[in-house]
Amino acid sequence: MTDRDRNFVSRRDFLRVSAFATAGAALAACAPPAAAPADQGGGEEAMPAEADTGVSLWSWGTAMARYRSPEGEDIFADTLKADTGLDLELGMVDHPDMAAKLKAALPAGTGPDLLNTDFDIMGPFWGFVEPLNDRGEAEWGASWKEDTFSGAALSEMELVAGIEDLPGEALYLPGNMQLLGWLYYWIPTFEERGIDSSALQTWDDFEALCQSFLDDGISPIGGYYHPANLVDWFKSLVEVTGRGQLDEVQVGNGSFTDAGVVDAFDLFAKVYNDYMQEGAIGAQDGNAVREPFWNGTGERPMINIFTGTPYFGFLNHESEVIRDAMNNHVGTFLLPGSRGLAATDAGVAMVSESQRKDNAWEYMKWRTLGPGAEQIARTGQPMGAKAIEVPPQNTDFDKNLGEPLLEAMVSGDNVFRRVLCTDVYQQLGIVLPGVTAGLITAEEAAQEVQDAFDMSCQNWVKS
Repeated sequence: MTDRDRNFVSRRDFLRVSAFATAGAALAACAPPAAAPADQGGGEEAMPAEADTGVSLWSWGTAMARYRSPEGEDIFADTLKADTGLDLELGMVDHPDMAAKLKAALPAGTGPDLLNTDFDIMGPFWGFVEPLNDRGEAEWGASWKEDTFSGAALSEMELVAGIEDLPGEALYLPGNMQLLGWLYYWIPTFEERGIDSSALQTWDDFEALCQSFLDDGISPIGGYYHPANLVDWFKSLVEVTGRGQLDEVQVGNGSFTDAGVVDAFDLFAKVYNDYMQEGAIGAQDGNAVREPFWNGTGERPMINIFTGTPYFGFLNHESEVIRDAMNNHVGTFLLPGSRGLAATDAGVAMVSESQRKDNAWEYMKWRTLGPGAEQIARTGQPMGAKAIEVPPQNTDFDKNLGEPLLEAMVSGDNVFRRVLCTDVYQQLGIVLPGVTAGLITAEEAAQEVQDAFDMSCQNWVKS
C-alpha cells in the first residue's frame, strides 16, 4: 500500500464515522443508475451495450455551472451535447451545504463523476479526487500544466498538491479565476485631485490618500457587510501587518494568533471604521453601496467589494451607466503594502470513484480549456488557462483594468492564499464585525479563528 493509499483510506474512515455520513442513504438516490447486468444465459445473442454518454456534475451557482444564450435561455446541457456528445446530469447544491453533502456521498461512493471545486469547501475532500497528470501528459506533453495555465492558477494547483503530499500532481483543472485585493477607483476624481495611483506604494501612502479625502468630508472607500468580502479584506491586510504569515498559517506552520496576523484584525477595524462610509460593517445592500461609485459623483472615489477580476462581469451589466463606467472611467491599483490574492472561483475535479472517467475528462477539457471556457470568458470572466482571456473591449477598459489585472493573473504576481475550510471562513465572518464594533479584542478574535482551524482544518493540512 502506498502512502497515498494509506492517506486516502484514513480520510474515508474519518468521514464514514462523521455525523454527516448518516445522510448517505438519502443521497444515494442522486447517484447515476447502475448498469443492467449482462445476459449470462444461452438464448438469443445479446445486443451490444449502448455507449454511456452521461456525466454527472455537482455544483453551486457559479458561472462554471451556467451557460446562457444572449436571450438568457439556459443552454448548458444542449451546448455540451452539441460540442462533445455528452449528456449532462447537473446536481445543484447551495454552496454552504456542499461540504455536508460531500461528507455523506463521497465515502459511500454515491457522489458525482465531477465536482466544481472551491478551496474553502474542498479542504477535507481533495483525497477523493482523481490525479490528472497521466491524462494531461498523454494529451499535451510533460510540461502541460506550465504551458497551459496562468501563474495564478499554478500557485493554487501547487498548494493543493502539497496538502495532499503529491507535489507536482494536478488534482483538478482551474476554471474561472479571481484576483482580489485590487481597489477600483474613479479616474476623473483622481485626476481632478492630481492623484497618481502608480505612486501609491506603501500603506503610509494609502493612509495619506484616505486622509486627504476625509479632510474634505468624503468617505474614501465604499464598503458593506458580506462574509466573503470581509475575509478578502482581512487576507489582504495580513500582508500589510505580517507579510507572508498567512502563507504559513494555511499549511500549519503558523497560527492566527501570531502577532502580524493579530494586528490585521485591528487594521481591518480601522479601515471599516475610519475609511468607509458610516455603518459600513452593517450595510447589507451592496448595490446601494456601489451606486455612488458607479455614478461618478465623487462621493465614493474608491471601492473594494469583490474588486479585481470579479468585477469584469459588469462589462455585461444591464445598466448602461455601469457598462460605461467599466469601459471608460474606472481604474485599479493593488492595495498598497499588500499582495494581490489569486483564487479559482470554481475549478473542476474528477471523483476517483467515478465509473465514467473518460467522459469526465472530456467534460473537463471542454469546460476549462475548450469552447465551454471560451463562453465563460465572453461573459467577462478570466479563465485559468493562459490563452483564454476576456475578449478586447476596444475601450479604455483594456488599458485601465484589463491590462494590469490580466497581466497579474498570467504572471503569478498574485499569490494564492485561502483559509482552508468553511468553519474558519465562517468564524472570520463572525469575529471581524465583532472587532470592528469593539465587542471583542483582536487577540480574542484571533484565538477563536485558530480554535476553528484546529478543530476543522488541521487534519487536512500538510506542512
